Amino acid sequence: MLIRVFAVIMVMLCGTFCGINYSEMLKKRVTFCSEAEKMMQLCEIMIRSSGTEVYKLVDRLKSESYTVLRFIDGLPESYSAHENFREKWSAAVSESRDICDEEKRVLTDFGSFLGSTDISGQLDGIAMQLECMHGIYQQRLAEYRQKGKLYRSLGMLAGLTVGIAVI
Repeated sequence: MLIRVFAVIMVMLCGTFCGINYSEMLKKRVTFCSEAEKMMQLCEIMIRSSGTEVYKLVDRLKSESYTVLRFIDGLPESYSAHENFREKWSAAVSESRDICDEEKRVLTDFGSFLGSTDISGQLDGIAMQLECMHGIYQQRLAEYRQKGKLYRSLGMLAGLTVGIAVI
């Protein structure tokens, strides 16, 4: 009998941890959008204040402590005649498996503006993509608030239900 009680507790904990895991995945999407917005704002400030070129932007972005924007590490740090910056940016974003499709589209479009036009053109493009990312952030935040608690509760209840069925 003691083994069954222990099994019920273990199954309930497994269900709870599964629910927490799904909730954390939603939270990670919110964090990604928040950090992407901060990254875009930093680029906007650097371009607005001094017309910073893309490789100096990348150098600065790599020095920041972004926890979920891992694609930045794959960007080139200096100019090479054999590499196109926008292609490298697009490849780094598309190869990242942690990014959802909507965010990939916005980040790819954002990278296409960097260094491609004059300062005002870049700022206009960044503002447009920043607005899109903010919309996605709001959507992800609402999704987390709505479904996060649901996933945690359902995980625990599913674990408890299976645990009771074991008894």
